[in-house]
Amino acid sequence: MREILKAKADGLSEPLDKFSRKIADCNISGSCGKELGGLILNEMKDLGFDKLTEDKAGNLIGVIKGYKNKGALVLVSHLDIPSQGEQKAEDYLKSGIVKFKAGVISGLYAGALMKRSLLPLTGDLIVCCVPRTECCDYGIRYLFGNYLKTKLKKIHGVVLCEPTGFNVCLGHKGRIEYEIIVKGRLNRNFVENRGMNMLGTMFPLISELEKLSKRLPSDSSLGYSNLRIKDVRYSGYQPEDKVNEFRVVVDRVLIPEESLSGILDKAKSIAKNVYKGEPDVVINTALAREKVKTDSGLELASEKEFKPWTMESHHPLALESLKSLTENGFKSSFGYWKKITTEGSYTYAQLRIPTIGFGAGLEEMIDSGMETLGIDKLEKAVYGLGLIIQRNIGVPTFGWSSDEI
Repeated sequence: MREILKAKADGLSEPLDKFSRKIADCNISGSCGKELGGLILNEMKDLGFDKLTEDKAGNLIGVIKGYKNKGALVLVSHLDIPSQGEQKAEDYLKSGIVKFKAGVISGLYAGALMKRSLLPLTGDLIVCCVPRTECCDYGIRYLFGNYLKTKLKKIHGVVLCEPTGFNVCLGHKGRIEYEIIVKGRLNRNFVENRGMNMLGTMFPLISELEKLSKRLPSDSSLGYSNLRIKDVRYSGYQPEDKVNEFRVVVDRVLIPEESLSGILDKAKSIAKNVYKGEPDVVINTALAREKVKTDSGLELASEKEFKPWTMESHHPLALESLKSLTENGFKSSFGYWKKITTEGSYTYAQLRIPTIGFGAGLEEMIDSGMETLGIDKLEKAVYGLGLIIQRNIGVPTFGWSSDEI
């Protein structure tokens, strides 16, 4: 089995290289994801996927049919789509395509590897490329809420095609974006004159939040939580008898022991203490939301939240995947992402579907894109995914030779 997978993976080198170049050269004028989606679906078709689908949210889905229906394995890669009005289309190639194309390529070609190897699978292999915006995973939510909704009980597990350095990752910190809204009449002694001096009204709150950022908890496996002021918005100075409003937008990274309600309550408490001398001020906190309009015209609203998650290392999906890798020449171990967030925040933290991550590259290098990854590393990622797939939903091949397949 090892020899079959390795030989077929080596044989995919040339088309893999060509597809990588096609993505890099993709024309992104007009709709950012439309041409790329067509490119990925055409590649799936050329690679022999049994079924192809693009749903209304822009999820791209290819299926390699198993000969039984015992349990499907889902491979997930993603592309970051710029938020409306926040990023120009010409920046999309750098941040959305190149940045994560290693995962897209390895997922697609892992499906091709299983198809060309002719190794029978006990369940379907479902390869998905999902769109998302910053801190908003609308694609994966729509995928599991619609296309995969009837298949949830038959899903054996999810493999996230993300950078892991060929290790098996079992979780990461969470990330949320929330707002502190301060609204009311402010005393003239607190707000000096008008215009930009309104920033002086916000500074005490920002200062207290920065102090809080130095006292956040940590996790022995995942590292420290952190807090960053992302934006400050205000309605402009109003006379003393009018209502003023400003919002502090906070980007917050959290560990599993922290809760969303606890974070929002703490932020509200800090703001109330800062403005306790202002009796007419009302303070609220809320998780930020984003509205997304897809190329198909579908309008989706999603909260800006990636939940933290960790899966136990003794789970069969994790244990068998690691065994398969190490038995076949990989120097792999269990680990956790320290910087990036993944769709595991939904598949495991919310749906409780067993989820692991595997791929080429290191998360520390993600901002430089995958140009530092040679084709040899992408081939290795495809081969490793093939081993994981075969171990979890493949028919045991002990004693089989390549002549018998």
